[in-house]
Amino acid sequence: MSRNHFAATSRCEVIDLTLVDSDDDEDDHVYRPPSTVKRAKLESQSGLSAEVASVINDTGSVDEEISICAPTSAFTDISRAPQVLMTLTEGRGVASEIAYCLFDMSSTKCILSQYADGPSYSHTIYAVVTNRPQLIIMPTAMAAGKSKAMQSIRRYIPWMQFASMERRAFNDRDGIGVSNEKALPTQIHTLEHTLHLKRYAYAALNAMFCYIERELNLTFANGSVSIECRQIDGTMLIDPGAWKDLDLDTFLQDSADWSLYRAINHTVTKMGGRLLRSNMLQPLADITTIYARQKAVGVLLESEECFFNLSALLSTVPDIDAVITMIVRMPVVVDARQASTVIGNVLSTKHILQVTAKIAAVFGGLSMQSSLLQEIVSVLTDARITALLDMIHEVVRENVTLETSAQMKRSQRCYAVKDGVDGFLDVSRAIFDKVTKEVVDLVEEVSSVHIPVKAVYKPSIGYTMTTRRNLYEDTLPDEFVNTVVRKNTLSFTTFDLIKLNNRLSSVVTEISLLTEKAIQRVSNTILENIALLYRVSEAIALLDMLLSFAHHCTLYECVVPMFSDSIKVKQSRHPILEAIGGKDVVPNDIDTTSANFTVVSGPNMGGKSTYLRQIVYTVIMAQIGSYVQAKSATLKVFDRLFVRTNNNDSISNGESSFQREMHDMAYILKNNNRHSLVVVDELGRSTATSEGKAICRAICEDFLENSGQTTVFLTTHFLDLPHILGKQGNCMRVVLSPSNLECDAESTEEGQKPTTTRQRFRAKIGAQTDPLYGISLAKTMLIPSDIIDVASEVAEELMRSDTGNMH
Repeated sequence: MSRNHFAATSRCEVIDLTLVDSDDDEDDHVYRPPSTVKRAKLESQSGLSAEVASVINDTGSVDEEISICAPTSAFTDISRAPQVLMTLTEGRGVASEIAYCLFDMSSTKCILSQYADGPSYSHTIYAVVTNRPQLIIMPTAMAAGKSKAMQSIRRYIPWMQFASMERRAFNDRDGIGVSNEKALPTQIHTLEHTLHLKRYAYAALNAMFCYIERELNLTFANGSVSIECRQIDGTMLIDPGAWKDLDLDTFLQDSADWSLYRAINHTVTKMGGRLLRSNMLQPLADITTIYARQKAVGVLLESEECFFNLSALLSTVPDIDAVITMIVRMPVVVDARQASTVIGNVLSTKHILQVTAKIAAVFGGLSMQSSLLQEIVSVLTDARITALLDMIHEVVRENVTLETSAQMKRSQRCYAVKDGVDGFLDVSRAIFDKVTKEVVDLVEEVSSVHIPVKAVYKPSIGYTMTTRRNLYEDTLPDEFVNTVVRKNTLSFTTFDLIKLNNRLSSVVTEISLLTEKAIQRVSNTILENIALLYRVSEAIALLDMLLSFAHHCTLYECVVPMFSDSIKVKQSRHPILEAIGGKDVVPNDIDTTSANFTVVSGPNMGGKSTYLRQIVYTVIMAQIGSYVQAKSATLKVFDRLFVRTNNNDSISNGESSFQREMHDMAYILKNNNRHSLVVVDELGRSTATSEGKAICRAICEDFLENSGQTTVFLTTHFLDLPHILGKQGNCMRVVLSPSNLECDAESTEEGQKPTTTRQRFRAKIGAQTDPLYGISLAKTMLIPSDIIDVASEVAEELMRSDTGNMH
């Protein structure tokens, strides 16, 4: 499968390592004698692309004999003290973040990276292969084998040497201190911006220096280590500090706060939602992959029947990544609870494979003009899926489906294995049927003698009896015990029912252990083919995200964005506002074809910040492969996004708002390039007007003179600044002009404050001419008229002064 397509971000799955099958056991990290094959043989067997294979085996000719398991030239002398070290850690949860710290002892260079990886952990494998560390240090629990990332590394790089450290060494707060203490002074501010909110990268950094000091007895002078951050190739780097400013960090669909994720997320699987999240934080910068996704979305939109059938089937897919996590966690001792988990894993895998086959069948009648959809189908029609499913059906009943209620889950697992596989299991199930019938008979007897009751099953205590409270007003019989009275229900049990529950619990335990024994071979085979589930998970996640993009097009008027060296969008609409307000959203044009620098002016509450966000959201949506909400759209592919809009974090960092603002701008000025998008909101607002205006003008002129190819959008309240900057050829002036004003007439009586004030603004070419909108707004808020008069006189005098200074 192409490395460009199964991507959490751009070439996010840089290599499709899940094509490799492995029989490696838990001792894969132990060095084994090499087996030699021709290079062409290795590439065909491993499934690695030629490019990646050349990275791993970069020595010798095509005909040279190399080792599958033995180290390449990068690892030829692993007995010496290692010169290249890597600390690796991951976040907790199904969709954990991965972070590593790479340290070259020979050059004293340190590289940090944190990213969202896919289920196959191909980013992590690629990082290890290309950086070639001689030793990987990780937390003790991760090294113990319960980490899927660790298992992937051992499977595909079995010769790698590992070391472990206690979890407390991976401390992100201490890592921040190490960064501030050891990094070159010129790098500290850059690190603060790039690593803001990336605590796992800081944790890996701290663990690296702890290992060097403890194990190698080395230390480094303060301010002497070059520490750099590295992004994933082929993706747009978004400063993590901008995630909150842009509302990119709110990923709960039911959250009260609206975000871009909530506005465009129509995924129906957990995997698809996680893939969309990682793409939004790391948008694609590879135009080939973007176009491939656009083509796939177009094909899905062409067939309504296929679209709805796929959506319905995907909604039945469980969290495959969570299932994989449960499968790879090997219990030391199997008890009844763990046996039940193993049974559940087999049934979940069976369901996943069955749904996968149904999804693949839907594509049978679809015109496969998309290479990306063809690759997805090739994964979903892998012959190993059918073979594994047939092997499961040799032991497990074909008609067993995933149940949701606790009682049905218990019955499902008891009867999962076919009759005749194990004689003892058949006997135990007969006893289970007998005791269950006794429970039914007991409930019927109580109903006939006393009051109508029904049996309710609870996993913790078994069966209880319940009835409506209004049916029994008298004192309860003595045989009813453990009575619980709720608002409308009455629940209780009897000693006979308690005895039956105990017998059921005992027989269910026996059935679980016997069932686990009967399906042990199936479970082991699934574990051996875990790479197949990784591939299926990635394929379904990508398909779900593409269907989400198509679904979005059915709700809103969208167009396919094209790409050029500038931005030209007609009637672009804010995706979040349209999701909230529908038709009330004002469309605006975005145009950088004649000028890369755009200065935006307008009154308070005029929508300047909203206009900037609309631009960024449109760019992000286009670069993850989605259609955009506009009449027409041509955009530029950006590899870096810089946002300066929020001062709320200045107090927590012990800095003034102006200090934070200047640190941010220094970082932007140093790191932007011709493929960067820079968005700055009201630069210079955090200090005196004269100083703020001066520094804002100087920075803008630097962008115009020294960063002529950088795309910059800047909003300002300095009325003279658009006039001054507009004299330069590479600057366009845009003003947010009011189109109409609507006040709530029901609350505008004298002495009452109006409840709502609605103002609609439209972006137009030009500069702001009416500076007194803020005073007009204050007047509608019933500020005393004498204060309004004084404010108007002062504002007019200041405007005349500014106009005179301009000339």
